[in-house]
Amino acid sequence: MKNQVLIFMLIITLFFVGCKQQEKKSKAQEIENIDTLPEPSKIEIEKVVEHFNAAMVNPTKEVLESLCSDGLTYGHSSGLIQNKEEFINDLINGPFDFSSVSAPEQTIHLTGNTVVVRHIFLAAATKEGELLEIRIGNIQVYRRAKDGSWKLFARQAYKL
Repeated sequence: MKNQVLIFMLIITLFFVGCKQQEKKSKAQEIENIDTLPEPSKIEIEKVVEHFNAAMVNPTKEVLESLCSDGLTYGHSSGLIQNKEEFINDLINGPFDFSSVSAPEQTIHLTGNTVVVRHIFLAAATKEGELLEIRIGNIQVYRRAKDGSWKLFARQAYKL
């Protein structure tokens, strides 16, 4: 009986070790799949940034959710930091209504599946009926998702 219990425990242990090894292989294969995607071009990333800026002018929950990473950290020049949900809610329901957004003086640094974009954030907006012209510095970090799309992972604005 004692031997049967030991054999049973050994079988259970081997089963769990095997499951853990398979999980590691699956995660490694996911990473390999992302790594086998072609290197992004600066033109591709410029389009991603343009799409994001257009979504700020005409925000919808669906589009913004598709453009932002679940782990988004979004920093404003005021010091306010928001997560994905807070950022999307603020853009759709918050006090600012953007009529235009542009990104002059843009630089793009590509490194594998991560891209760092720096630019001047120029925007025309209204806040509580008052017209505003916004000019701040901005850094954005995009990461490639498993499906090959680019998601905003981090953003930090700063006063110029």
